Amino acid sequence: MFKRKPLQITTFENIQQAQKYSEKTAKKLEKISKSFVYMIKRMGVTSGKVLDIGTGSGTLAIGLCKELPITSAIGLDTSNLILSFAQENAEKNNLSSRVTFIEGNAEDMPFEDNTFDLIVSSNTLHLIENPLKMFKEMDRVLKDEGKFFISDFKRNFFSLISGHIKSAYKPKEIEKILNQSQLKKWKIKSYFFWMNVLSECD
Repeated sequence: MFKRKPLQITTFENIQQAQKYSEKTAKKLEKISKSFVYMIKRMGVTSGKVLDIGTGSGTLAIGLCKELPITSAIGLDTSNLILSFAQENAEKNNLSSRVTFIEGNAEDMPFEDNTFDLIVSSNTLHLIENPLKMFKEMDRVLKDEGKFFISDFKRNFFSLISGHIKSAYKPKEIEKILNQSQLKKWKIKSYFFWMNVLSECD
């Protein structure tokens, strides 16, 4: 029931589209950023280098640097157009020295091994063509004691009216994929509309 249908990913055709997206999602992403800060504090992460996968306009990466004493954050996204707005947002928040943005693919990250203390991602997992490749890359670029927190839609009966939810995974599907990856000490928390995939804390 409610078979997954991958979403046809479209990139921004011009700077106007990217700007409209940035403005339209700003308030919603700020709320999401606050929830991430709360969860990451509970995970005990208070410093280090952070990677935000699917950063978009950079709100999450910027919010983490504003609220947590982390050293720096890098936002990764496939769209260079939206990253220009992410950089502007970092400058407006006087965080351009701590937050940088890079165009790249989550399935083949342009980073060296053991780079990050924390990896985060919001509403991006369902857009990833091969989540197993992403999880393997996360394991590669995370430090040995690094942690991660991913939040995304969960497929349910709202698939009938939302392409994003129809393209989302179910917890059991993600569990199966994670079991094939090298990531260790993970857990999945399932809610009505979404699920969280995160590191288990000692």
